[in-house]
Amino acid sequence: MGNRNDFVAGFVIGGLLGTAVALLLAPRSGEETRTRLAESADDLGDLARDRAEEVIKKLRVTAEDISARGRVKLDEGAARLREAVERRREHEHTEEQPKE
Repeated sequence: MGNRNDFVAGFVIGGLLGTAVALLLAPRSGEETRTRLAESADDLGDLARDRAEEVIKKLRVTAEDISARGRVKLDEGAARLREAVERRREHEHTEEQPKE
């Protein structure tokens, strides 16, 4: 899915850059060219902002998933440790009792 998103982003950015070049080469007044370039720059900025927001959302979801899995592993490890300590205590208690 990452390759698809990269392709789409590249396609859009390429289109915007192509538009900017076409505007520069088109026979228009300087004011109109500057206005169109500013609009293209705004569009490119919006696209970059949108992509950054997407990446941040995905990173947040991934971090939450990793954190949740880490908590589960930590809880499992703590439970195993408690069991081992309890077995050790039982073993020590059995050894301390006098044999008849």
